[in-house]
Amino acid sequence: MAEIILVTSGKGGVGKSTILAHTSRALAARGKKVLLVELSSRALDVLFGKSDEVLYDITDLENGICNFQEVVRTTDLEGIHLICGPAQAPSDFSEVFLGQLVETADPLYDFIFLEADGTDPQKLKPLALCCDRAVVVSTADPVSARACRADTDLLAAQGVLDLRLFINMLPRDFAKVRPIPDLDWLIDNVCAQLIAVLPMDNSLSKMSEIGKGIGLSNVAKLIFDNFAQRILGNYIDLLVQ
Repeated sequence: MAEIILVTSGKGGVGKSTILAHTSRALAARGKKVLLVELSSRALDVLFGKSDEVLYDITDLENGICNFQEVVRTTDLEGIHLICGPAQAPSDFSEVFLGQLVETADPLYDFIFLEADGTDPQKLKPLALCCDRAVVVSTADPVSARACRADTDLLAAQGVLDLRLFINMLPRDFAKVRPIPDLDWLIDNVCAQLIAVLPMDNSLSKMSEIGKGIGLSNVAKLIFDNFAQRILGNYIDLLVQ
């Protein structure tokens, strides 16, 4: 039986797809079978070097143009499969469709990640009904914090009580710049338990290598590995530099 994890953010450009690619790699390295489902615009195919192999996307599945087996893309990493989002802006996905998708995938995987745009929190309602927990991704700034809080408020109201915060692209000079008072301020304002903090890292810009983890700095690799361990339920100290 798979664990269903929603990954979202109230603000675009915070790195959800990058985080999913590296986290799935870390889980697959531990023998886990992972399905990444894009419910926002397509990006994971590029990160895994599969953009030329996408025949169908999730809207094709919803519209009955293909079946589950046809829409799933394999990657070069054993244990990681993709259902790609549409090339254009996605439509809303119904509760019935999402429930059927999860029911079909459930016996085949250990983890199913639902990557969704949370800029309109109301669109997260059907996702809240089929996920076991959620991870919101925020950068260390007041705009991102406020947007993520709208998501966590809605998810909590829909009964998703296991809410975690992944702080991404933390400035290296955060202690000097202080775009927000401190990380505790961000945690309190987003209202989710901290699960990972990733500093700004130039190695993450190597788009074609993200899926395999090639070229990652040691710090980034350790943080993603630790994040995967926490997802698996293991106690790992947070690494905050």
